[in-house]
Amino acid sequence: QLLSLTISDIINKQNLSQLIQKSKKDDSENWEGKDWIIKNTPQQGINWIGEHPNIKAVIIKTKDGSYADDGWKNNEKTIYSYSFKAAKGIINFNDSANRVLINQPISNYPILLFTDSSNKWEFQGCFKIIDILEKA
Repeated sequence: QLLSLTISDIINKQNLSQLIQKSKKDDSENWEGKDWIIKNTPQQGINWIGEHPNIKAVIIKTKDGSYADDGWKNNEKTIYSYSFKAAKGIINFNDSANRVLINQPISNYPILLFTDSSNKWEFQGCFKIIDILEKA
């Protein structure tokens, strides 16, 4: 379902949350097999479909102003800057949430970007990693 969205499609936050949870239950209407389970890091805004190294897609949910450097980098909305998960400013490159982003250019799975829109998520499109920068 998520891989067939078009730009500007809206998803209720509760519905997306339930989809993520129900993807893990084999007796759910959202069960598509264990290769399609949606994994996550609690409260981090990033999920991934599948198991390492066979990721099908990454889901990023972001809110304006969450991190200073996050957001659109051009008016055409084709480049979005997203911060890695970090603890006290230190990025753990082995963290699952970071690893699915770092490995995206190798496996070429889509990154589905959703932005906050009140009680809904607005789909912004499928993206890919073009650069990984570490702040000094």
